[in-house]
Amino acid sequence: MSLDELKNELLSIAESCLKYAKEMKIPSAEFFVSKGSLTEIQYTKGKVKSRDGLVSGIGIQVADNQKVGFASCAGFAEDSIKSTLEQAFKIAKNRPADPRFTGFVEVNQPGKNGELDKGILDHTGEDMLSQISDAVKLTEKYDERLIGMTIASNNIWGGHAIANTNGVFEASLNTLNYCYANPVVLDKGERSTAFDVKIGRSVQDISGVVSSSVDMAMKHLGSVELGETIKVPTIWHPLTAGNFLGAVLQAGLNGATVVEKRNPLGEKLNEEIAVKELNLVDDGQDPTKISTTAIDYEGTGRRKTKVIENGVLKSFLFNDYYGKIFGIGSTGNANRQGNAEFEALPTISPTKFVMTPGTKNLEEQIEEFDKAIYMEGGLMGVGHSNFISGDFSIQAINAFLVEKGEIVKPIKPISIAGNFYKSLKDLIHIGSDITPSYLPIDTPTLTIDGHTTSG
Repeated sequence: MSLDELKNELLSIAESCLKYAKEMKIPSAEFFVSKGSLTEIQYTKGKVKSRDGLVSGIGIQVADNQKVGFASCAGFAEDSIKSTLEQAFKIAKNRPADPRFTGFVEVNQPGKNGELDKGILDHTGEDMLSQISDAVKLTEKYDERLIGMTIASNNIWGGHAIANTNGVFEASLNTLNYCYANPVVLDKGERSTAFDVKIGRSVQDISGVVSSSVDMAMKHLGSVELGETIKVPTIWHPLTAGNFLGAVLQAGLNGATVVEKRNPLGEKLNEEIAVKELNLVDDGQDPTKISTTAIDYEGTGRRKTKVIENGVLKSFLFNDYYGKIFGIGSTGNANRQGNAEFEALPTISPTKFVMTPGTKNLEEQIEEFDKAIYMEGGLMGVGHSNFISGDFSIQAINAFLVEKGEIVKPIKPISIAGNFYKSLKDLIHIGSDITPSYLPIDTPTLTIDGHTTSG
């Protein structure tokens, strides 16, 4: 199947759904038609696991005035679609009215689709296995301290169409490939791990990920205890910074929680919440970003939204439902979660937060400090932080002590405590080395003041 054939299939199914709704005299309905392929191959300790599958289905919402019902079906069989449509209508009739619901998405201008690589469709499981095999051979150059390695490759293509009785009728496609490596090294009884990943809309190079991750793990051997609790600047590698800020910004800039009055930033629109050097957009129209599509998961055109400008909070993110309640409409940020997206109702999430880079790279930031902590790799505990208050206590696995402008030694895992929202005002540097990632946000190296570090 070609990408053009996939788009035509999605639109054809969507058109059939509209026809069935008309035949059944259903006045208001929305159809989310989805089809996607995932191939995953993972190598661990000489063993290979794989999975390969095609997932397709339709999520149907039906409105009976202000009563809304939802149902979904796997596949595109006519009988299944019709029975699911009937089920959604029955659910709507038996639900209480939602006085805030004013209808599905109206006709609007779609955005531009992201880059599509037809090579993704031709990239077979055999090709992926060959890539992994070459990457495994690459590990032979390392000494016996490398005792374990997980290498994985994932190849994804698919698309979705949205059609509703308001006249919305559009489809969008995506291609995606990502690979990651997770080595384990051991020296004199000390064990160290690391993680690196590469992701894009075309086929990625696994070998570079393997090399960088092993080098990171080796570099951390010989670590020592920090042995104290201190407040010094913390310097965050771009991927580590993204892990730190991505989750809290995704929560703090969610318009649904603003409308429901449970968002700590809800009363701070047009107020300064960060240093003046911080500029952040949700970029739904950069063709290279992995989530860029012409339409979101309700049929609103993707767009570029300024969320923080010169440190001032300028906008939250909305889907159609909450955007109408707030009074500005959708920002094109409707999403659906899960492996079978058609089974889920729309939620709100960023397409891709992108931070405007500054002027200093990692080395230049490190050079400034007599004492600091530098962190790279993964973090533990971010997801268990309090996103309402912003308080956090997390663990950095791959950390290093900085003294007199140089990284002097690796240190064992440390705890870092502070407040996410205060950190936005405690930024010392926003680096120049912005790094594309799989996370909700792309950031450069960041230096932050005010965190309590212990280990």
